[in-house]
Amino acid sequence: MNWRREAAMISRMNEYSHLKWPLTFASVLTTLLAFILLLSFRSDSWFTYELIHTDNSSTISNTATYSRMVEYGSIGLWRICNGHYNDPNVKCDVWTKETRPHSFNVIIALISCALFLSNLTVFPSWGTSILILYNSNNRYIRHIVGFIWILLLLTLSCTIVLMVAILLTALTQFYSPGIFIIDTDHLRFRSGQGLFYAGFGKLSACFFLLINTFIH
Repeated sequence: MNWRREAAMISRMNEYSHLKWPLTFASVLTTLLAFILLLSFRSDSWFTYELIHTDNSSTISNTATYSRMVEYGSIGLWRICNGHYNDPNVKCDVWTKETRPHSFNVIIALISCALFLSNLTVFPSWGTSILILYNSNNRYIRHIVGFIWILLLLTLSCTIVLMVAILLTALTQFYSPGIFIIDTDHLRFRSGQGLFYAGFGKLSACFFLLINTFIH
């Protein structure tokens, strides 16, 4: 009973005690956001593709017959991988400055900025939560308010950068229209894991921004 009474007294002397759990949740969310963006940044599969050669024939390799008619692969920010169905060998090549699609250079820069901002947000988010726990007699009011403003600005910046990156990705030839017919070849693109991670990161950033706006 004494412990409960003391805890209640501390809560009454802490003007921000009601933000303890929302900010703790936001801290976990921003840490998860940074990890998801890292997965997206390093993913080799922003898009997957299938290429059908309608006029191609089978070839023989090591006494086994492999069909070269259907090619599949993945396209990432850093590498492109491709192989053929019924052929176990998948070849991956690193994009060079000349071979990488021009839009990917801009997307890489934007995702890098978003990743940097998300990592910066981790410290003030957890710092604010810790200060609120020890804010008896409102000793850390100025620090808490300052951290909350920093959180709001960093989250807003990260959200805007991610939204621009996703918009530019949607404008690439790999996303829209995504289906091409070149002579006798049929090429189809689909969204891959990297794009899914980036999209999920954008949703997390938007949700985190709403939480910070509500808190402030």
